[in-house]
Amino acid sequence: MTHHTKQTLIQMVRLGAGVILAVGIAHEAGLSNSYSAGTIALITLLTSKRESLRQSVWRIVTFFITAGITFLTGLFTPYPIITFGLTVMLLYLICEKLDILPVLAVNGVICAHFVTMRQFSWGMLLDEFLMVLTGVASALVCGQIYSGKNARAQLRRRMKRDDRILADWLSALADQLGKGSVALPELAGYERQLKEDLRLAVNYTENSYAAHAEYFAEYFEMRIKQVEVLKNLEWELANYQVPPAQSQVITEFIRYLARYVCEMNEPTAQETQLQRLLQELRHETLPRTREEFEHRAILYHILMTIREFISLKRQFVDGLSEKQKEAYWRQDD
Repeated sequence: MTHHTKQTLIQMVRLGAGVILAVGIAHEAGLSNSYSAGTIALITLLTSKRESLRQSVWRIVTFFITAGITFLTGLFTPYPIITFGLTVMLLYLICEKLDILPVLAVNGVICAHFVTMRQFSWGMLLDEFLMVLTGVASALVCGQIYSGKNARAQLRRRMKRDDRILADWLSALADQLGKGSVALPELAGYERQLKEDLRLAVNYTENSYAAHAEYFAEYFEMRIKQVEVLKNLEWELANYQVPPAQSQVITEFIRYLARYVCEMNEPTAQETQLQRLLQELRHETLPRTREEFEHRAILYHILMTIREFISLKRQFVDGLSEKQKEAYWRQDD
């Protein structure tokens, strides 16, 4: 069973459990709109855990705003349909300003109940409030049906797999350059895989309350950016004519770099080694012909592209706090 299939089944269970729980509680409590409580639970559960918590708080807050606006607009018009339309218009304006438009649908349902009953009483207000509270509470309870530990383990496996693929790709690139071949290894499949991994990491971030849960998404984003740099490197190697002597310098450094493509590597040694190559290049005898000048420029340009690849890992590492390193680099998950 694929991870996507598992996530789909988990979401099905969350939705079903949330709806059943909300309707069951509302029915047992004698609320007049028990199935509306189930609908509120359904709408809330269609978002991530973090977003559902945010929306649940706003649904409770805007319940009172909705009741107040519906009551006031009803004083100015005897027509329920006009009351309903005016209330929805004002609610839209408020929700748009507060950036909470997803809560508008539930407030529309509440308004519809008020104008349908054509009366306001404390009993009705309490009944509607308990309906909303039951719906969001059921959604928050059933929204916890998410295996963060399994998702984290899956992300760990994918990171190790992707690092291994990248290391193999760099080694294959070095081998091809060593043979003087222009048939460079393929990157598109690896890039698609990284983007799929990033989607999984974002889903984990949105559904986890763990500290620094964004670590995985940031890691895959870094790798995707590195792939863009490698595409540029591929183009340069395929389109620039690099002399054998200079090609050997590039080949040896790429082969060296491939040994250190892993999550927990801080690229200090690689930066130092590359800086040494650039210094040697600067201290070489100045080119005497146009051809020598072009070859020197090509080599320098390629080494700068490789430096960009390394600097992306440096930026990722420098962006980590000590707590993140403690959580992800110094203990087994």
